[in-house]
Amino acid sequence: MTCPTEIQRQTLPKPLQQLCQSIQQAGGQAWLVGGSVRDLCLQQQPYDWDVEVYGIAHEALTRIARTLGRTIHVGKQFGVLKLQTQGIDIDVALPRKEVKTSVGHRGFAVTPDIHLAPHIAASRRDFSINTMMLEPLSGAFLDTFHGLSDLKHGILRHVSPAFAEDPLRVLRAMQFAARFKLTLADDTANLCRSLRQEAETLPASRIW
Repeated sequence: MTCPTEIQRQTLPKPLQQLCQSIQQAGGQAWLVGGSVRDLCLQQQPYDWDVEVYGIAHEALTRIARTLGRTIHVGKQFGVLKLQTQGIDIDVALPRKEVKTSVGHRGFAVTPDIHLAPHIAASRRDFSINTMMLEPLSGAFLDTFHGLSDLKHGILRHVSPAFAEDPLRVLRAMQFAARFKLTLADDTANLCRSLRQEAETLPASRIW
């Protein structure tokens, strides 16, 4: 799918392009994901940049990031690091699988998988508007769950039944609906109501 016009009109930061080029030269592929792509589609400058990297191991990815700026491991067991370079923050992560193991928003077993198909990785995200993926070097755009259409029509829609595994997503639904002036899809609103029983598992800090 070609890159949306809303994104074509914008210039991606040079450090982000440098990171993607270095990853490609190492045999990997970097996709811009999540809120970064959503904000670009809204013609807003992302606060930070989220990159998901396929095809190279965490150690190789870390070496690449260190050549470009300061790196901080914020979730090594999950294959996540933060790159601070030339005045911008880039969150760099490996695609991963998640399995629900207990109640609460932390009750997951997480396993990085660098060979996971991008559309499968996108399926673990919360809402369709956060599943869009952009390949910065080629301009390829992946929108398996029709997030761009939902964004344009003002709809907040959950991606899959796995949404119900994380009660924190109910709070995120309220946040996104208010922040972007979206209306919850009926089935998403009903699913949120069904998660009341797990609300007490959320820490007060997250609710605040």
